[in-house]
Amino acid sequence: MQNLIIILLSSLFWLGSPEKPSEGKNWSEELNTAKDAAYLDELEQQVIHELNKVRSDPKRYAEAYLEELRSDFNGKLFTYPGQITVRTQEGISPLNECIQVLKSTAPVAILKPAEGLTRASEELAKDQQKNGGIGHISRNGSTPQKRIEKYGEWDICSAEDITYGSFEARQIVIFLLIDDGVPDRSHRKNILNPCFRFAGVANGKHPNYQTMCVIDYAGEYKTK
Repeated sequence: MQNLIIILLSSLFWLGSPEKPSEGKNWSEELNTAKDAAYLDELEQQVIHELNKVRSDPKRYAEAYLEELRSDFNGKLFTYPGQITVRTQEGISPLNECIQVLKSTAPVAILKPAEGLTRASEELAKDQQKNGGIGHISRNGSTPQKRIEKYGEWDICSAEDITYGSFEARQIVIFLLIDDGVPDRSHRKNILNPCFRFAGVANGKHPNYQTMCVIDYAGEYKTK
């Protein structure tokens, strides 16, 4: 058992996995907006697909993928299917809270992939793969907003989420939704935020946590 395997980090800026047969066949193919984005690898495409499943039908996502996780808790210990047991900070309570929130949340617009947002995500992932560390600030001092602006023009709103130690697309999204140990549940709010219309994803290795995934969002975005 590891005491810490999943770390979640979220930053927000404002201006103005295999499917189960009974579930996967019925999701609309229109949700898979990143399937033809050649600059994304398969897992990165799947992350956007999972995000769009949540956004298009939060209630269904909770019923299909989150409710069954209740049986995987033993106090504060949690065993995600197929993964090692980890010690959570809050136990099952944020999962139950998340299920309740998703069941009462109306659908929002799905996300389209943006190459510039992916480049911004990749810059941080490559920096931390090489240098280690966690967080939104790269070794040269670059912030999420600066990276997003480096590769394109954004408007309305932007944000960045990071997970460390998640290995599958659905696991990445589910852990962001549960948001264990994050008092304001900012990752969950980002996923459900109707302001966002575009996203970029970068998955990579990490010297301390094995894997990391960076997701950058924007309300409007035009890649340079």
